[in-house]
Amino acid sequence: MKNVTFPSCENCELTEGFLCTFSKDVKKDIGLDKKHLSIEKGDQIFSQGTHPVGLYCLYKGKVKLTKMGKDGKEQILRFYKPGDIIGYRSLLNQEAYQVNAVAIEEVHICLILKQSFLDMVDNNRAFSKNIINLLGDDLKSAEESIVGLSQKSVQERIAEALVLLINTYGFKADKVTIDVRLSRLEIANLSATTQETAIRTLAKMEKEGYLMLNKKEIQIPDFNKLMSGTTLFD
Repeated sequence: MKNVTFPSCENCELTEGFLCTFSKDVKKDIGLDKKHLSIEKGDQIFSQGTHPVGLYCLYKGKVKLTKMGKDGKEQILRFYKPGDIIGYRSLLNQEAYQVNAVAIEEVHICLILKQSFLDMVDNNRAFSKNIINLLGDDLKSAEESIVGLSQKSVQERIAEALVLLINTYGFKADKVTIDVRLSRLEIANLSATTQETAIRTLAKMEKEGYLMLNKKEIQIPDFNKLMSGTTLFD
């Protein structure tokens, strides 16, 4: 595991993320008693059924949020990139986590302790307003996901999943390779389908020119063509 030097919140070099919009004084207050965590690829940051001890702010790496169904099948709910905060809903509700947060690759995280987070929600109007906005966005995403499961084809769901990955992580330097490596099973879990169906659908989409497959890497030669295969702009 790489050795990483964590900056103070007020001197963090990240420019995009929940805390980046606040003044240095606010960042300093919320980071007074933060902890630093390094998590290996595949390990959980927190797990379904455990109780939150604080708010996680992703400094480096990529994280997926998952939920296990009654049949033991994993459903991927969303992804996080550096600057994103994780675990705020359970903190606010004072309840156990209903989901798992898993490192897609080696990640480095700042843990803002529970009381510091709750004090900021109580005492800083802008902070609490931004948290409310995040919760609203989460609800909107959940509603859209429910509609997608019932009304969209597997190919449409996979195309929209790829657009989500692009919007979250962007492309590598070649401008065509999505900057995250996922297995076919993870693509299936993100698209609410089986691994076998995901493999067949990805192969069909490659034949039709929507994408190119290179092991766990997916290349998108024409983003507009991929968008044409979704219902995002309907």
